[in-house]
Amino acid sequence: MNIEFIYFKECPNANAARENLHKACSALGIEANWQEWDQNNDNVPEHVKDFGSPSILVEGKDVAGGPGECCQAKSCRVYEDDQNAPDVETIMVALRENLHQ
Repeated sequence: MNIEFIYFKECPNANAARENLHKACSALGIEANWQEWDQNNDNVPEHVKDFGSPSILVEGKDVAGGPGECCQAKSCRVYEDDQNAPDVETIMVALRENLHQ
């Protein structure tokens, strides 16, 4: 399964999102292995540049439904219910949808 974690180092919410991603993987028995993309790196793929920080993609799809109206690249992202990071359940839903593909 292809999981991508998009952030920039100055984002105060990146660590919470990374921790929630780890918890979601652990809860589902998935190896906690993903590609991290620091948006401050000039060598990130083009698709990474469209997301705010933090964002989590599973098989190329944002677990929270972005980018669209949700965020701007290289900006801190705010989630529904004033969350600062995607919650564990939201991440688990996205992971479950891709477990058997």
